Order: sequence, then C-alpha cells, then structure tokens
Amino acid sequence: MKNPIRYLLLLGVVIALLIPAVAAADTYITITTDDATEYRGLRIATIDALDPLETGTSLVTLEGDNLTVIPHPAFGTITRIFDPASGTYRGAKVTATESKTIDGSALPDDYRVASNRTIPNFIVDVPGRSGNVLLIRSLESPEGDINFTTFFRAAKDLGYIFTGDAVLYSNETGISAYGGIDMRDYDGDDLNFTLARNEVNLSDFRTDGEILQNMMDAWPYTRPEAGEYLLTAVHYDSVNETLHILAAMPILILDGNPAVAWNGGDPYYQDRGAGATISFGEDVNRTAYVLLRNNATYDLVIRVDTEKFVNRPIPTSVTDLITLLQAATDEAGPVACTLTPGDTPATSDTGSDLAITRGYGLSGYADGSEVEIGAGALASLNPGMYSLYALGMRDGKIIAVGYREVEIRAAS
Repeated sequence: MKNPIRYLLLLGVVIALLIPAVAAADTYITITTDDATEYRGLRIATIDALDPLETGTSLVTLEGDNLTVIPHPAFGTITRIFDPASGTYRGAKVTATESKTIDGSALPDDYRVASNRTIPNFIVDVPGRSGNVLLIRSLESPEGDINFTTFFRAAKDLGYIFTGDAVLYSNETGISAYGGIDMRDYDGDDLNFTLARNEVNLSDFRTDGEILQNMMDAWPYTRPEAGEYLLTAVHYDSVNETLHILAAMPILILDGNPAVAWNGGDPYYQDRGAGATISFGEDVNRTAYVLLRNNATYDLVIRVDTEKFVNRPIPTSVTDLITLLQAATDEAGPVACTLTPGDTPATSDTGSDLAITRGYGLSGYADGSEVEIGAGALASLNPGMYSLYALGMRDGKIIAVGYREVEIRAAS
C-alpha cells in the first residue's frame, strides 16, 4: 500500500475531484498528530487546507501552447460529503467539514494536461496570502503512521520551488538555481531557512515562461520526466508547527499524447447490431472511458469515506476528469461520484465508484490496449451528442488522456 500522506497533501483538490482548483477562504480539513515530525529544520504537527469550494475564482491555471485542453461536463450543484466528518486514523486526528454544496456553473470549464515533457507555465492566485510555490513529483513512500515531512522529502528528491524571477530545482544529487537568486538564499540542509527566504506574494503569482525554457535548455536534466506531479502553494508556520495548504492541483505531464480512437462509426447507429471499441494504441495496457450525454447539466455528489481516505490511497493523484475515469475502473477508492441530470435518479448498481443516470452515460475499463462497449449498453443511451473521455495507462502510469464527441442515433 502507498503511504496516504501523499494523498492527504493534495488537500486543496483531492476532494474537489471533477472541478479545477479554485480560490479558498476557510479551512475545511485539519490533520493533527500528537508529536511533531522533524526534517531538515522543519517541525510539523498539523496540516490544514483552505476549502477549494468556497468561491468560483480560479486558483491554479496552466497556460501556454503545450497543453491538451479538455472541456468539463456542465455542472449544476456540486456537493462534497465526508463520512464520518472526524476520526483518528494512522495516529492522526482528522477533522473535516461534513457537507458542502456550491453552484458548479461558476467554476472553470476545462481540464488541462501538459502534452509534452516541460515545466508548465502557470498562475497561482491566493489573494492576501504569501507562501511558497512548489512542483513535486508524486512519489510512493513506505507504509506507516502519517509523516508530515514526506511532502518535503519528495520535493528534495525531485521538485521545483518558484519565485518571481528564479527557479530552484532539487534532485537526489543536490540543488540547481536558475535566474535571479543568490546561493545564500537556499540551504538543502535547512528547509525552514530556504522556504522563508523564497516566499512570494501569492496574489496573481505568475511563472516566467522564458526563465523556465532557458533553464531546461541550459540544463536538460531539469526537464521533468513524464508522470504525475503536484503543484501547490504552502505556508509553513514554524511557531505553531503547522503547514497550511493554500492551493494544490495535481498536474499530469505526458511524453506526447496519442489521440483516442473510436471504431463504432460517427454517428453510431443503435440498430447496427455491433458495439464500439475505444483505444489509444499498443503502448497502453489499461483503458478506461466515460461516455456522457451533452446538452445536459449534471449535479455532482462526491462522497468521501474519511477512514478509507486516510488509510488507503486514492486511485490517482490527478484530479478532475482523471479521477472520474479512474472511478470507472474496479480500483475501489475512498471516493464515490454520482452524476445526475437535474432531479433524475442515478443508476446505483454500477460496479464502480461512478454512477451515471441510465440513458445519459456509460463508463468502463479493460486491461489491454482497447476497451469495448457492447451494443446492448449503447442501445440503452438516449440518442444525441456525447462526450467521450478516455484514459490510457501503462503499468499503472497514465500515458494518454483523450476527448472527442460522438453522435448516437437510434436508426440508420
């Protein structure tokens, strides 16, 4: 089992799931241990996070040309429920806001993936706050009680700290600094000092794309490998031994992104007597999909089993549509999602953690380079335009994310 601290440190977004990271006001989850954990000048006994469902203002936004942009479904209300709202797990006391509902129409309407290996250009906006902006590789850790310094251990092994005019890159061999920064402003053995000397104003913080590109050109080893990363803004309070998560968004960096193929014909005719196949190519050994009817507004309910959330890893460290696609597999996690158009009840017996109202959508997966949707399943859909969201994995790692529209017609 993976160490759950990796997922707990996604606090600002893991529970938001299908929505982008948004601006936050109040703390919505707090995790505390009896004994502070020490690591390279840090002492952390508590982690808390601002609630990403407070407003509809975008908090973390990827920019640039090297992006795959996938539209979200149209959302009505979005409700997040923790059950139970508090408890003690793996030596840590967890307290969360039990239930929260917002208007999903005010949220950003797309999900963005870095299509090629590059440090993403981005904006972080947490008005009135200061802190540190980090990008770290999502790493697995050994089992055990919750250890709040795992986040910074991962950052030391492979991570970036951004300031307005510089980037600090850290790996197992040391630290490389590029841009307007003095060597006296960082110390690999004193993270408290390094964080304090590199705090930035988080009101409309923007990376300098030219600096990022110049660093990768000058030092190719700083170019990120393909994989799952966490982009986060944090503030370390040494007096109260607390790490505040001000913003967090999982980032997916791909090494190219092959297009998803649909072989059922477009339009697909429900009387053709055959199903359809979805694929990314032979490099993929697990394929998942969600097929969702357009021209409908979906209410989303996200139910979180708090104990499982702490004691088990969430299937993916990537949020938004990636989590929706992971929920379509049999990889049971602590989060269950329900999509319903208006007051229409959702299908309950889905065999996965994703339920969609009958006639409005389908989901599924297969271990292999393709997944088939049977003719009977496609015949159950209401005719119309559908959005196909697809995910390709190889050996447990995401290597492709696809989107296309498909028209479903009743008769040819």
